[in-house]
Amino acid sequence: MYEELCKSILKVIGGRDNIESASHCATRLRLTLKDLSIVGSDNDIKSIKGVLGLVKINKSYQIIIGPGVESVFLEFVNIAGIQNNTSTNQSDKKEEIKSSTEKKHYITTIVDFISGSFMPVLPIIVAGGLISAFLVCCTTFFGVDPNSGTYLVLNSIYVGTFTYLPIYVGYNTAKKLNISPMLGSLLGAVLVSNSISGVDGLDFLGIGITTVNYAQSVLPAMLGVLFMSFVYRPLDAHLPKEIKFVMVPVITMIITVPITLIAIGPIATWIGNLLATATLWLNTNLGGLSVAVISALLPLILFSGTGGCWYPAIFASFAENGFEGFVMTGLLSANLAIAGAACAVSLKLKNKENKSLALSTGITAIFGITEPAIYGVLIRWKKAFIASIIASSIAGLFAGMMNVVEYVFSSPSIISIIAFANPNGSLNNLIMAIITMVIAFAAGLTITLLMNVKEEDSTING
Repeated sequence: MYEELCKSILKVIGGRDNIESASHCATRLRLTLKDLSIVGSDNDIKSIKGVLGLVKINKSYQIIIGPGVESVFLEFVNIAGIQNNTSTNQSDKKEEIKSSTEKKHYITTIVDFISGSFMPVLPIIVAGGLISAFLVCCTTFFGVDPNSGTYLVLNSIYVGTFTYLPIYVGYNTAKKLNISPMLGSLLGAVLVSNSISGVDGLDFLGIGITTVNYAQSVLPAMLGVLFMSFVYRPLDAHLPKEIKFVMVPVITMIITVPITLIAIGPIATWIGNLLATATLWLNTNLGGLSVAVISALLPLILFSGTGGCWYPAIFASFAENGFEGFVMTGLLSANLAIAGAACAVSLKLKNKENKSLALSTGITAIFGITEPAIYGVLIRWKKAFIASIIASSIAGLFAGMMNVVEYVFSSPSIISIIAFANPNGSLNNLIMAIITMVIAFAAGLTITLLMNVKEEDSTING
């Protein structure tokens, strides 16, 4: 089904031998390339049927596919003959390490690191979060017994997701850094083990260890694995192959674990708490204005592909406060405003193919996946993009004034609205979140219609 699409992409990027690594997120095929001089132009990539857009960060090419990206990715790695998120050739390992340490712009490096480490974890977080919200609704409104076997089985999905989050983050961070993923997951397991997480009075060689509860944390595992990479790589490169299999993991963990527990973990936790406090302060002291501002910025942030940099702050807020009322509330406004704008474009256009594209991507945005609408429609009809920003800020202002917050992580949409249900049984927050969605969609639709989008306004012919 996706064979021609994948062959076209492979041809334009310079073939299999030019691929350093391949992975994907919710909507993007992410390729790290070796030699950019043999890659076709941006228009060559964007003109491939099935490609909605392109975002480039140094040697990273993020090809926008949409919700079907996982199937495209599996077909792509099959055709290219490469492994998921790994080097195309083990002999290229030293070249990869050198490439990963090349000087880059600091901001893009940080965003790429956080996104690449965290994005693969999102599906299980969404699953665990929505199941938790569903169970809250069942116990609050339908009298489901929280001690019943059915409840406990379903709740184990939530517990398994968030209690052991550092294990998943550690694994993917290690993959991102091209070191052993199993060592990354082992470090995460150490952090959440009963003998470490939340335990008082620990020390290592007489050096005290700060008491930290690492369950549901993100930054400690991420930064711990980052430090691990500086230990692992020289050992892997210089130890004799006869002892490498045993000694590399042993020495790596003996060095990494104590330093992570003594210094990196507590510092990362402090940074996370600071981020959570800062976002809560903005939301509390600036009220609706703060959410209006982030809501207006989020369509641009989603377009730039830098949304991943917010994840540490979001999860720190969930862990610290039990909710998040800044970025995720803004995203609720942005997603529905983008959906409304795309649907309005469909109403204004005459070309059947363009109408169908705008309508289908608008519907997809209602369900929380906005990149197809952004790259397939809004950047082509820029009036609609401007309308989505205005509409998002209007809905964000309302949500901020009503103190709308999300209680479990999920990409805000019509199907994940239960994430805004207050665990205490109050309906007010959920009702205000639904009204926010209605305002955002209606404003996006109405403002785009008033801007009188026309077929000829498209930045792409045809």
